[in-house]
Amino acid sequence: MRFLLLCALLAASAPAAAQIYRWTDSQGRVNFSNTAPPPGVQGTVVDANAKEGPPSPESTECYTIRCQGERLEERERKREAENAKAMAERAAVEPKRARGLEFRKYISITRGMSEGEVLGIAGEPDLKADQGIAITAPMTVQINKNFSTAARAGLVMKTYTYLPIPGDPYTTTITLVGGRVSEMERIRKF
Repeated sequence: MRFLLLCALLAASAPAAAQIYRWTDSQGRVNFSNTAPPPGVQGTVVDANAKEGPPSPESTECYTIRCQGERLEERERKREAENAKAMAERAAVEPKRARGLEFRKYISITRGMSEGEVLGIAGEPDLKADQGIAITAPMTVQINKNFSTAARAGLVMKTYTYLPIPGDPYTTTITLVGGRVSEMERIRKF
C-alpha cells in the first residue's frame, strides 16, 4: 500500500516540473521562458540541468540555465543596490530647495528685532552671508572721573536671504548689524 502511494505521488509531481522553452524571435534574439513560445514560432524544450562539458575540470563557470539564471538574478540585485547607493549620494550632494519667506512672516519682522526673533519667525534662511564688521559712529567713552576719549565699536554684519518660490515670488534680504535687524528688502523676481 505504501509503495502504491509513493508511486502515485511521484507520478503526480512529474508534470509539475517546469519546462524551459528556447526560441528565436523575429529580431534574431534567443529567448528562454517557462511558457510556450508565441504561436507560429518554432521552439524547443530545453533541460534546465543539462550540461555541456566545461572547458576544463577545474572551471567554476556554470553551464546550466538554472545556474545562469541564478547568477543573472544576483547581478540584478547588485545593480539595484549600486543604483540605490548612487541615488543616495546624488541626493546628499544636491542643494537644498529654497523655502522662501511668506508675506505674513515678512510683515512680522521689524527693524531692531533680534537675530533669534527673526529666525523664530522666518526660520533658517536659504542663503546666509557674513559680511564682516560695521563700524559705528565715533562716540565719547568715559574712562575715569577726569578722562574721556573717542571710541568706535565694531558690530558683526550678516545678511539673510530668502529665495523666491512658486507660491511667493519674492527675494527677501534681511541685513543684521550687531545681532539686530537693520535693513529689509523684498524684490519680486518672477
